[in-house]
Amino acid sequence: MRANSLRAAQLKMLGILEEIDALCKRHKLTYWIEGGTLLGAMRHGGFIPWDDDLDISMLRPDYERFLEIAAKELPPHLFLQTRKSDPSFHHRESKVRDLNSYIADGDDNNAADYQKGLFVDVFPYDAGPARFRRQMGKVARGITVATVNLNGLHRYSLHSMARLLYFGVRLPLLQAVWKLGCRLLSDGNHVAIDPHFAWRCTICHKQTLFPLREVEFEGRRFPAPHDPDTYLTTLYGNWRQLPPPDKRQIHSMLILPELISS
Repeated sequence: MRANSLRAAQLKMLGILEEIDALCKRHKLTYWIEGGTLLGAMRHGGFIPWDDDLDISMLRPDYERFLEIAAKELPPHLFLQTRKSDPSFHHRESKVRDLNSYIADGDDNNAADYQKGLFVDVFPYDAGPARFRRQMGKVARGITVATVNLNGLHRYSLHSMARLLYFGVRLPLLQAVWKLGCRLLSDGNHVAIDPHFAWRCTICHKQTLFPLREVEFEGRRFPAPHDPDTYLTTLYGNWRQLPPPDKRQIHSMLILPELISS
């Protein structure tokens, strides 16, 4: 069922991206396609065939402006989802959701009353460390893991309580190291994705990102990093090589591209 729905879901997410692209152009906001979306563009010319999400990024000033503008100007069928706009939403990242669809991820709380339509993730980038990037990447990964564990679903058990206590203590320590490291090790030329948001912490030189170029994605052209090869190699290593067949998995548990027929 997921496989049969996937292509229709991808095309609906493409429509969300087109709306975001139009809004960003209208307000001169800079963004680029990110992560698996960029990988799909460079390796497949569009979505990775088994991918069920879409990612974009912005530098922090554009990200903050985007949140303010999108909340007012997105078309009625789309919804800017943050913890502020959707209080039951337990993730930290921002999403632009389609209201006439449904997708269930493994860490979704299906009993909670927050929007679960198909989405585009929007990630912010801040100043990043110029030195000790591998070590700082491990710190960032620790922040991600702690954030996911603290914000995820919990059952009342000794194991769950111990995990909450462990990550509750660990997270502020890692955040302090990350913040101090970014301040002391920054040279003004490196940026990093906010580690609270993404499993893979991208730390890269601004020359890898800017000036942005356009790449083809599903027959359209969208902004992308200036040097996508270096960018993707930092994230994935040998990104041109396909993963083994058993790793080509759809992540979500259920996909309904349309709830009410138009």
